[in-house]
Amino acid sequence: MKKVKDKELFIFAVLVLIFLSIFSIVYYFTNNDIFLTILMMTPLVSVIISKLVNKKNFKDLYLKPNFKGNKKWYLSAYFLTPVIAYIGALVYFLIFENDIDLLGSAYAIDLEVANQNEYLSNLLVLIPVAMLINPIMGIIQCFGEELAWRGFLLPKLNKKFPTQIAVIINGVIWGVWHSPIIAMGYNYGTKHPVLGILAMIILCIVIGTIASYLFYKTKSVWCPVLFLASFNSIDSYNPSALFMSKTPNAFVGPDLTGIIGGIGFIITAIVLFIKLKKETI
Repeated sequence: MKKVKDKELFIFAVLVLIFLSIFSIVYYFTNNDIFLTILMMTPLVSVIISKLVNKKNFKDLYLKPNFKGNKKWYLSAYFLTPVIAYIGALVYFLIFENDIDLLGSAYAIDLEVANQNEYLSNLLVLIPVAMLINPIMGIIQCFGEELAWRGFLLPKLNKKFPTQIAVIINGVIWGVWHSPIIAMGYNYGTKHPVLGILAMIILCIVIGTIASYLFYKTKSVWCPVLFLASFNSIDSYNPSALFMSKTPNAFVGPDLTGIIGGIGFIITAIVLFIKLKKETI
């Protein structure tokens, strides 16, 4: 029997799979999103247990914020993320302009607005406030993921592979980790579970590339945490709920899970992926 070279990584992987199996099953029977929130924290728990079992310190997890000289990356991660998302929505509605139905949208119906001008006035308040406040609500859960995938796993992969390859592998692993929940219909529905899993893996490669670039530039997990928190928070004010009445196609758009809705992130990831060749940890 071969000796495990990286016991820390091995224990982490085993624990991640155990937690994923447990909470996926629980979520399947309960359909309660609280278990998804807990699941997001389990990669962090897996890292902590692995470190303790192997008697390793926590200094190599890039927990220092390193704000000095990196403020532009933090501000970009927080505020440019929804802008990029809405660029994809804009492209979608330019192509499918007949899908626009402001007063028939879910948010307009909730507000019970009388006319289009009143609704647009509400949006001018909602969107900036959501951009500013909503990411804060998800920082803890996103820390649970980013400490593991970027702070712990990515540097280990980067020891074995060139940076760009390490980032791709990291994104694939992150996407596969989501697969049980995606197969149950999260994000992409239940009609095409295999296609949904593939779409999620691609999405995780795209988002993971951006998060990894921020990680390499700042040498800290906190900038990717802010980016992911800002990215996830768009769910609470996604374009389909604000601008259309019909059910959106999750694989197309205008929401960021779609190929057109996510085009801003795809282009950003391609540009940053090219630049990653020069980055090391």
